[in-house]
Amino acid sequence: MNKKTLIFDASVIAENLCACRGRSGIYFATYNILYELLKSGDFDISLYCDVLYNKDFIKFIEKNFGKNVKIYFGNRFGIFLEKMEVLDNNLHKSKHNILKLLLNVFVRKPVKFLGNHINLPNFDIAFSPVRVFSKKIKAEEKYIVLYDVIPVLFPEYYPQYKLKKFWFNDLVNYIKSKPACKYFAISQSAKNDFVRLLDINPDDITVIPLAANDNFYHEKDNKKIKKVLKKYNIPTDKKYVFSLCTLEPRKNLIRAVKTFIEFIKKNNIDDMVFVLGGAHWDEFIGKLEKEIKNLGEYKDKIIRAGYVMDEDLAALYSGAEFFVYTSQYEGFGLPPLEAMKCGCPVITSNNSSLPEVIGDAGIMIDFDNDKQHIDAYERYYFDEKYRKSMAKKGLEHSKYFSWDKTAKIIINQIKGK
Repeated sequence: MNKKTLIFDASVIAENLCACRGRSGIYFATYNILYELLKSGDFDISLYCDVLYNKDFIKFIEKNFGKNVKIYFGNRFGIFLEKMEVLDNNLHKSKHNILKLLLNVFVRKPVKFLGNHINLPNFDIAFSPVRVFSKKIKAEEKYIVLYDVIPVLFPEYYPQYKLKKFWFNDLVNYIKSKPACKYFAISQSAKNDFVRLLDINPDDITVIPLAANDNFYHEKDNKKIKKVLKKYNIPTDKKYVFSLCTLEPRKNLIRAVKTFIEFIKKNNIDDMVFVLGGAHWDEFIGKLEKEIKNLGEYKDKIIRAGYVMDEDLAALYSGAEFFVYTSQYEGFGLPPLEAMKCGCPVITSNNSSLPEVIGDAGIMIDFDNDKQHIDAYERYYFDEKYRKSMAKKGLEHSKYFSWDKTAKIIINQIKGK
């Protein structure tokens, strides 16, 4: 019996080939779901990439997923257009502006237009890990992964939500058109929000909890931990609280930082710092830096580690006294799960999807309550027995989540089991 054919939109992977750009949870979900689907062998899988052509993407796919995966690009003349880009770069601007203009008008644009009219074969199944399908993709069954409705709930943080070309707007409009499509939501909370706000039939959404990668583990080698701390200019002679996320307003970092300072001032603590890891939003980082500067003599207690490489995360999580992630809202919240898998006790908000991720294996508080933040810090700092018990509980709880389980839910749903 022939396997069903499945076209998987891997554009998110192509857009995040460079790890230093700050890969998001969506990237890791896309990568791991694709990996597990290919490993299962249940479908005849091809990839779609909505770009002209990308040699680095092809090399990445061959290295990570094998050389036998067929790839379709968004333009049939992508290789030629890529060579045009090289020619453009080689033509000296001051001497060849007219030539470049003529090439663009009479060669590049016509070729790009004709190349966009590419006919892909028909597939049994189309799977998109985040966005609306390209019109070039034709399939009998369609599935899209839904992450969160943050732009709807917090439009003040997403001015691009007002723009017609914002990808989330395309998704919202697609859902409202009531297409013949099924969905996967990354948490029950996310599913409930999409049903409530976008009127999706709940029977059309299947929940697929995410998971932490295998590079997250409990690092017990103190030498390795200290080596990583030095790499990110974190003092090795002090304890530290760790927080990892994109530095943006919804993550509630200013409150987390300010209450940490209140905590150490209240208890005359001088042996602890707060480490912020992660890439940042340009429009938010200035405000955060101003708040840190306003801490005066305590500003050195806050250390910005910046973007942390994947291979260093296990050590940073494992070496921390505890992990803080008191967001205003999360579609799932991978960092707390990663922390638990590394044996790090967690403090999170009690809203949205976070209770699903944490269970009873961490301290959960109101995201906007300063006193609860300080109380949680004190509980972990002063009660070593409790801190260790929660670290152990978190390690056990993290075993409930795996990409293999996630993929099996997807496969069984598609197969109608």
